[in-house]
Amino acid sequence: MQREYLKRRWLDFRNGHSVYLAFVLTFINFILITYNFAIKQASFLHGIINNLIVFVLIFIAVYVPAAIVIGYWHRRNQYTVENEAYFQQNWILAWIFRSLIRQMQGKATPQEAEKVLSYLEEILKKQKKDGLLSSSTPSDFISDDSNK
Repeated sequence: MQREYLKRRWLDFRNGHSVYLAFVLTFINFILITYNFAIKQASFLHGIINNLIVFVLIFIAVYVPAAIVIGYWHRRNQYTVENEAYFQQNWILAWIFRSLIRQMQGKATPQEAEKVLSYLEEILKKQKKDGLLSSSTPSDFISDDSNK
C-alpha cells in the first residue's frame, strides 16, 4: 500500500512539474533568451523594441495566436493518428474490449464481432500478451506483487 502511494505521488509530481511548472518556467526562459540574444543584439530593432516589457507584449501578441493556430491544426489532424498509435500499444484496453465484445456477441453480427476481436487480438499478440487470449479469468493474471 505504501509503495502504491509513493508511485502515485511520483506521478503527481512529474505531471505537476512537466505540465505546469516547467512549462511556465521554460516559456519565461524562452522569452528572456530570445530577448537577450536576438533583440538586444539586433541594432536595427533598438528604435522599435526598447525594453523587455515592450518585447514581451509584442512576443505574446504574435506567439500566443500562432501557438493557438498550430494547436488547433494539431487537434484537428493529429489526434486521430496519436490515439490510434496509443490504442495499439494499450494491451489492457484491448483485453478489456475483447472481453466486452465476447459478451456482446449475442447482439452483434458475427462478422462485426469477429473483425473487432481480430483487431484486438492482433494488438495483444503484438504486445506479447498472448496468454490473455485464453478464457481464463482476470484474477488469474493479477499477481500478489501488483497490490504492494
